[in-house]
Amino acid sequence: MLQLAGELGVEYIFTNLGSDHPAFIEAFAALDEAGAAMPRVMVCPHEMTALSAAHGYAMATRRPQMVLVHVDVGTQNLGCSIHNAARSRVPAIIVAGLSPVTIDGGRAGFRTEYIHYTQDSPRQHEIGGQYMKWSYELRAGEMAEQVFLRAMQLAQAEPQGPVYLTGAREVWEEPAGPPRSDPASWSPPKLGTLSADDLRLLHGVMQGARRPLIVTSYLGRVPESVGVLVDISEALDLPVLEVSPQYMNFPGDHPHHAGYRRNAHIAEADVLLMLDVDVPWLFSNTRPAEGVRCFHIDVDPIKPDIGFWHFPAERSWCADSAAVLQQWRELVRHQPPPRSLPRQAWVERIRETRGLPVPASRADGVIDEHDLSRAIEALLDDQSVVVVEAPTLTERLLSALKMHRPGSYFANGGSGLGWAINAAIGIKLAKPQADVITVVGDGSYLFGVPSSAFWVAQTYGAPILTIIHANSGWHAPKRSTLLVHPEGTARRLDRFWVPAGAGVRHADIAAAAGGAGAFEVRQRSDLLPTLKEALAMVRSGKSAVVSVATHPVSKQVLG
Repeated sequence: MLQLAGELGVEYIFTNLGSDHPAFIEAFAALDEAGAAMPRVMVCPHEMTALSAAHGYAMATRRPQMVLVHVDVGTQNLGCSIHNAARSRVPAIIVAGLSPVTIDGGRAGFRTEYIHYTQDSPRQHEIGGQYMKWSYELRAGEMAEQVFLRAMQLAQAEPQGPVYLTGAREVWEEPAGPPRSDPASWSPPKLGTLSADDLRLLHGVMQGARRPLIVTSYLGRVPESVGVLVDISEALDLPVLEVSPQYMNFPGDHPHHAGYRRNAHIAEADVLLMLDVDVPWLFSNTRPAEGVRCFHIDVDPIKPDIGFWHFPAERSWCADSAAVLQQWRELVRHQPPPRSLPRQAWVERIRETRGLPVPASRADGVIDEHDLSRAIEALLDDQSVVVVEAPTLTERLLSALKMHRPGSYFANGGSGLGWAINAAIGIKLAKPQADVITVVGDGSYLFGVPSSAFWVAQTYGAPILTIIHANSGWHAPKRSTLLVHPEGTARRLDRFWVPAGAGVRHADIAAAAGGAGAFEVRQRSDLLPTLKEALAMVRSGKSAVVSVATHPVSKQVLG
């Protein structure tokens, strides 16, 4: 199975090993001694690092990697990283052992430790089952090849996602036998494009609109699609709004970019095209006007894995968005549209209002979100790849950065915090020449088990720059509370119970665990020079963490 994985493009096995893995460890050693090809083994002190690093690598390459974890407890430690992989639609092959079944020594791998009783969960697959595209128990060694091929096929079939394989210790010890399948016959199915009639319908409606708007979040997972969308946008004067982008979907510095503010322009548009997006607007804030024509093209247009979900669409197509855009561009080339003065005026109006208000700088020199965003912007060049997990900073940051290169920006499609510092490792492995710059809140940083993440980054030569928006707590729960109770007791008394991690020397954790350079910045004048110093350190091969102190989210003292 390990050799087959290597042949199929699996470069890494991110693993946290346990008592169910003797067959794997013996195979690692035997293949290593023989100089045989197999994925590189990446030992991760915590499972959050393992799956999140595989997640980042898959975002950068669209190729699934293996994650090897320990029975039920290792699967549980994957935690919210399973949710993140599923909601982000990234392929991953998660493999876990099962407690041995046999007890009398008749088969290799029988029960030899007391935990083989306590870890024998009757429904291990259910731990993360609702997030897996497929869960399966390998029951015979001779089927390992075909089961693994099916796992790869399903993980890569659109919409992509994680799969979960298990097998008892005795099964992994069985001989597998010679190869029997041609991997090419297990290739994943391809999504199609639109019919000629549907394409003409969509094109006609978009061309005839006075105030059209495209809304997207993850079209840029196929980098080539970005340039095609730009061509169509320029030909038809179509503005593009990015909401909670997981990739760079449309150049942020393009005149047709409509900004990053969710709910913006939705109520004014007369035609809406949802293009690879999960939540195009929030009904509590805005909605399309009565009679507006809405269309949806998506690799996952009805989100069957989300409990309740509905956004109105006159037509909804499950299709390969990148291929549809190619198809649409050809139609535009053969039927050049006349210029539309109302659409040009609409694009101009959006361009004038797409930015965020710039706050006045604090007189005391304390760093605010605008200062931090502008300093990060000054740090970037054509080698930069930005990974963001700072929920209350993201819109401000993106509005400043205006990312414009396909493959230069990544964010989590799920809501399980702790993703970014670990995903950045996978992205660095996939893009070794890039300067991978991770921007996180201090809460997200601690959720990511930095003692694990930075040890892995150092051990396997994947240096990253991490910039922490350190506001001494969790801003998101406070904001959520104020949305529901804007004049409540919590606001009046400043009692939100959110200053988690206040006083922690965040950068020192990375220094102690992974030898990272540790920096702390409190004054605006020191910010950019410190970031430049830290980036130079990363370019020399050593991770660096810069904790940037901003105004505390709450003055409440816990204890």
